[in-house]
Amino acid sequence: MRTPAALVLLLSSAAACAPARSPVVPVDETPQAEQLSPDDAPIGFRRSVVADAWFWLRAKTLEGEAPPPFKAALAAMQELRGELGSDASQWEDLELPLGSASRASELVTVYGTLPERVDVGGRFVPLRALALRVATAMETMEPAFRRGPYKEHEAAISRAAKELSAKLVPHEAAIARAIEADMALPGAGRSIVITLVGDAPYPGGFAADDQGREIATFVRVRGLEGTALVETVLTESLHAIDEVTVKAPTAMNMLRGSLAQRGLDENGEGGFYTIFPPAPAIVAAWDRHVDGEDLQATTNAIATALGIAP
Repeated sequence: MRTPAALVLLLSSAAACAPARSPVVPVDETPQAEQLSPDDAPIGFRRSVVADAWFWLRAKTLEGEAPPPFKAALAAMQELRGELGSDASQWEDLELPLGSASRASELVTVYGTLPERVDVGGRFVPLRALALRVATAMETMEPAFRRGPYKEHEAAISRAAKELSAKLVPHEAAIARAIEADMALPGAGRSIVITLVGDAPYPGGFAADDQGREIATFVRVRGLEGTALVETVLTESLHAIDEVTVKAPTAMNMLRGSLAQRGLDENGEGGFYTIFPPAPAIVAAWDRHVDGEDLQATTNAIATALGIAP
């Protein structure tokens, strides 16, 4: 049926007189957090705007500058680092929530439950107030961060996730079985989920734990590809597994026991990585374990290789 000419004229006049519509602002469809691997993968990967922004700010704190939209957040993070220093253990309560947070507003809620003050090297630091200042600034900067730095980071994270999916994920089940056997791990352990972030302070991999009850692991992808990327992810996965099995009779805990019997407690563990002369004997002892030698004999051999008498 044809529209009468009078009606066409009326509709045209109404359209001409109607106020102009406001321009439609495009909505950023980038997910705040996203799983990048199968849910049942032994080692899973995810990305998160919140974690990415946090570690980007920590990196910018070392550089000393950030673009104008992020200066308030940078100043808050600089103040926090000035009080906590670089000791990773001082940051654990702040970085555990980053493993599951989807928005900075969630950090505001979580940080509101932190202790009002904590002892850091004999100084009482107002942890809650400092952390809330950072979280509030991150909430304010979040839209600008998603439109700006995160776009570049997201591309790097996607590239890394694609590479890990091709080179690591197909072998994860076999790797998990080997780790369980060699490290004497419990058979039914929790999957490790690593949050990939664009930038972070050196060395770029972080694990936080709370006596094995909670864990969050992060890996910086900037500058990592190929074998180096896979090795970094596996290294942090082993770190995470060690933390989450802190109360189990694993190889690492047995080794700590053997060292403790010789007077080397956990405060002296760092020295293990700087003692070079015993390295060949340590490697040989572990090779014998992989070939079938008893784990207790292996841990005793490693402790003996350090030259510490029972």
